[in-house]
Amino acid sequence: MEQIQRERALNVPNLLTVARIALLPAILWQYRRGQTDAALMLYLVAMLTDVADGLIARAFHQVTALGKLLDPIADKLSLLALLGLFTADGQIPVWLTRLILLKEAVLIAGSAVALRRGVVVSALPIGKATTAAFVLSMALRFAGRRRMADVLLGISVALSLVSLAWYAVNWLGRMRSAAQERTS
Repeated sequence: MEQIQRERALNVPNLLTVARIALLPAILWQYRRGQTDAALMLYLVAMLTDVADGLIARAFHQVTALGKLLDPIADKLSLLALLGLFTADGQIPVWLTRLILLKEAVLIAGSAVALRRGVVVSALPIGKATTAAFVLSMALRFAGRRRMADVLLGISVALSLVSLAWYAVNWLGRMRSAAQERTS
């Protein structure tokens, strides 16, 4: 069982998550200035903070309710910012961005419904693979490797849609079980 430390919300993992959010405007600004190498370096630093915050939180028992809220917010902000950036730049088609945003909206709405019914949604392993493909796609896009970035974005989108189906099946089963427990 995961130990949640409630007394110290301002800890290293949460500060790393806040730093990741704070780096987003700098990443976008550097890219818009034509400083793609600087944007890439900042993006890689931001993604390293994402990995580090989770590892540190678990290793040092610094998982907090605030961290559980901030981390997915930082993930979604990063996703939105980069999709917006590269869609505006003409590198990602609008329809693909809309598809990803629709999937995210369905995921958030489904999580909210599940939570209201007493079912806590946890990350699935396929989500990590989806995120890894997306992060690599964005890094390659910053580096000017558009073809490979497009391939990885396609993989990320495919994994994302599979994960949405996986979550839906998982949630429905867990919500049915929770409903049956309440009526028993």
